[in-house]
Amino acid sequence: MAPVASVSNAVSQCPVMSGRPLKGNYPQYHGKPEIPHGMAKTLNLASGKLQEPVSMPTTFPVGCKENICHGSMMVKHDEPLGGMERTMEEFWSEAEEYLAEYYKENKLPVCDLLARLKQVETDLRNQGYYTHTYDELSFGVKTAWRNARRCIMRSQWSTMNTIDCRDVTTGEEMIEACLRHIEIANNGGRVKPTTTIFPQKFPGKESARIWNAQLMRYAGYKMPDGSILGDPMNIELTNRAIELGWKPKYGRFDVLPIIVVPGGGQGEPVMGEIPKENIHEVKITHPTLPWFEELGLRWNSHPAVSNLTLSIGGIDYTCCAFSGWFLCNEVATRDLADEQRYNVLPAIGRGLGLPLSNRSLWKDRAVLELNQAVLHSYDLAKVTMVDHHSASDSFVRYYEKEMKIRGHCPGDWVWIVPPTGGSTTKVYHQEMYNYLIKPAVLLPIEEGWTTYFRRIGRTLPSDDNITAQDDGEDPNLITIAYGTETGSSLNFAKRLQEHLQSRSLEVVESLVELNDLDLTKLSSTLVVVTSSFGDGEAPSDADLFSEHIDDLGSSPRPLERVGANPVRFAVFGLGNSIWTKTYQQFPRWVDQTLERLGGSRILPLGEGDETAGTTEIAFAEFTRALSIAIEVGTETHNSKASPSLEEESALSKPLGSSMGSMQEKFVDTSLVGRRALFENDAKGSEHRAVYHLELARKDGQPWTYDEGDYLSILPVTANIEALEVYYKLHLEYDTVVDGKNVRDLLRNYIDLHAPPTRELLSLVPDSQSTTTALDAIRLIKFTPTIEQASQILRALPIKRPRVFSIAGSTTRGSATISLTVAELYKGRVSGSLIHTPVASFHSVTFKTCIQRSKFHPPSDPSVPLILVATGTGVAPFRGFVQRRAASHENPGKILAFFGFRGQHEHLYTDELNSANLPPFMRVLTAYSREPGQSRAYVQDLLMHYMADVIGMLDSGAAIYVCGSHEMGHGVHDTLIKIMKEGKGLGDEETRAYLTKLKREGRLLADTYTKGKTDTDPVLPQGEQ
Repeated sequence: MAPVASVSNAVSQCPVMSGRPLKGNYPQYHGKPEIPHGMAKTLNLASGKLQEPVSMPTTFPVGCKENICHGSMMVKHDEPLGGMERTMEEFWSEAEEYLAEYYKENKLPVCDLLARLKQVETDLRNQGYYTHTYDELSFGVKTAWRNARRCIMRSQWSTMNTIDCRDVTTGEEMIEACLRHIEIANNGGRVKPTTTIFPQKFPGKESARIWNAQLMRYAGYKMPDGSILGDPMNIELTNRAIELGWKPKYGRFDVLPIIVVPGGGQGEPVMGEIPKENIHEVKITHPTLPWFEELGLRWNSHPAVSNLTLSIGGIDYTCCAFSGWFLCNEVATRDLADEQRYNVLPAIGRGLGLPLSNRSLWKDRAVLELNQAVLHSYDLAKVTMVDHHSASDSFVRYYEKEMKIRGHCPGDWVWIVPPTGGSTTKVYHQEMYNYLIKPAVLLPIEEGWTTYFRRIGRTLPSDDNITAQDDGEDPNLITIAYGTETGSSLNFAKRLQEHLQSRSLEVVESLVELNDLDLTKLSSTLVVVTSSFGDGEAPSDADLFSEHIDDLGSSPRPLERVGANPVRFAVFGLGNSIWTKTYQQFPRWVDQTLERLGGSRILPLGEGDETAGTTEIAFAEFTRALSIAIEVGTETHNSKASPSLEEESALSKPLGSSMGSMQEKFVDTSLVGRRALFENDAKGSEHRAVYHLELARKDGQPWTYDEGDYLSILPVTANIEALEVYYKLHLEYDTVVDGKNVRDLLRNYIDLHAPPTRELLSLVPDSQSTTTALDAIRLIKFTPTIEQASQILRALPIKRPRVFSIAGSTTRGSATISLTVAELYKGRVSGSLIHTPVASFHSVTFKTCIQRSKFHPPSDPSVPLILVATGTGVAPFRGFVQRRAASHENPGKILAFFGFRGQHEHLYTDELNSANLPPFMRVLTAYSREPGQSRAYVQDLLMHYMADVIGMLDSGAAIYVCGSHEMGHGVHDTLIKIMKEGKGLGDEETRAYLTKLKREGRLLADTYTKGKTDTDPVLPQGEQ
């Protein structure tokens, strides 16, 4: 408690409490209200405007000395710091001045001020401190921002929202309050200026502290080789977290936990992870440079500064969190670009193709593109951010207004002028005086952990000794194997290797093809990255892996390792869910086989789906979970079932993240031509028809594709059905959820006819027996709030595209695209395509996109081709032939084996009859149900023309097979038979020969599942 004499002495200096006459209605400040001697008018050199200071409250030291300016020093040697002890005279002086300002600015009666000052005197006499009312606190927080001489965006000071947490006393409560602060300030992306205040510092006692400089910070790791991974600014905080038990993840953008210490001098540090739902980040992309995304940059949505002190009326709040919005330069120019931070400019310069020399001005160009990318990304994410020119203009207006209204405006020019823009910003040309007044935002007297370690009598650990461990050879050596057809799995395997190495895990230097993997020689841990190929088969780099498994023979469980721990394993699969029946087939087989062989599964199979746009998200989660599991030694012994396609919804993530990639890829398309290739008179499920269709982009752009590619088409939702959902959810026509227009999503991307997801069934009572999402919606009997409606929308299943082989070539023009479509019973896509009016105002608009394939003809048109197809499987070969016919070079021979039910179902008879065939092509046809003829299949034709097939293969021909899975298997068996009977090869020689053809790209199959309806997500070549 302060001595009574000190209080009395301080009070005697107050004109109110001493009874001396007042000047005006309020006591004058102890500081001179007039302009200090030599303080001239300020000038904006760009506009020529002058600003005249007319008053000045009490000022505090700013570090400069006579003849020496300390203006560019980060921390001045004698400026006030937060948490310093005060004399009673200082305490009273600051309290008196602040309360006088509070009562004056809020136009409150003088008698109320007198009563308040008497109460403060009593509190100071009795306990040595006083406390603020909420209104005094809130006004003080706003005024501290108003006085913040280093802040360019303080023109919005009056909008500050204050959250009073002065009654919070435990570390757990403090962390809860910090998380609540993040959500309130984030405000769904529309950042709301917010300050959360914890208990004040009491005289002679240690105050509560938050150790994080900002609530959300990215970890910085000092690696064994001296390099730094992550944010170098946060190495100390990262090490403190590790000391307290936090498990480092060794990534570039690992979110650190929040660490707090309650006040009173007895509290211990309390650490809390920030839950995923409270982490709001923005992925950095560029509006015109696609490669920018590959830099892997991101940043948090807003700065929640948490290690500064608010000094208000003699009271220091050393524990508080303040959130505003970012200036784009803060993220781009400082956090990401500074050499002592993430230092990303060299990577951007190289991406721009610039020579990294001073004369090329590459840094200027790179930092400009980085700022543009950051602004673009925050705008795209609908998160508040200010560009430096707008901030500059705003501050100049604010400065002029403050000089007129208040008579002064502190400003630290070194901090106020943005780090990018220089003299192109107006504020660069604005003169200003740098001085400190209170209420103020102050730097802390020392780091929170320094105070804590001194209190417990412990020497502060040396951060040089806390690095990623390097203990020599790790007995848990990690082998990474891959299986790939196009190189994608190899690229992901390389990324995984780099990530694991960055976390100082011991990884075998060379990646291993699955074909070369020896399971009997694995030391500890195996990670496999692979895809499927063709009919769910192994890719070419892994097609011998199953044979290796079979050859193990006497060692059926080699991964079990008697006398040692079993080999641990994890598998990540790359796939495309448009191939429903074979999706992730090979990765799942590998995962199950490794367990069968005695391995210990580290974590469930990771599955990346190209169609759903989840590959990157799934891979990032797999990589993160794998790293942690390897480090801490966890594992799971039972594979977790992958969610079915029917159950996939957007509930676990915003609608935008589920459908953003679809909206970017799919374009509006209209039907401009249709003709029947055949049609029978049967009704219902017995009706059969195939049509040739022509589609055009509605934006008039040409189609770009290669022969053998696919066109993906989303099912169409009727307007009446979308309106029904609007009605049930009580939505407005232009409702936006997660930044997406609900009308567009319901019409084009949400599948109301798919089975309801588990999440949807849990949100709609009594809906468990429904068969479609729309049926579940129809059972809603309550009026949903906007939040409930948003949850229901996120739980709706998303559409799966139907995929059609393109039946043409750009050599015939790129304005339209050709499809060969079989009409399926109750077909949602085929029915819409076949029955919508052609080129009419009433035509349906289809959402389509080009889907790349590996089923392309040889680039050399002289290579002979053997084409095998049934039904609509002839579609891609139509494009093959058109491409070859348009070639000016000597075209190679084409021998085609086509199969149909009968002559009446023969497709493209006008093009495939002998009179119209190009001279290099010969077509042989088999009919399986032609009246009066025995059944014949393409396999029969292949055997009959065995000599031709062998002769063409010997001359370098490539075989392409397109049709149903059953036909594909039959053709494969026939080729084995041809090799044995026609070439006299044995079993091993035949298998080796066909494997060689596959590896050389001379044996390719594109097969699909047969179906009578397209109510399943993916169906045959006309609907896969």
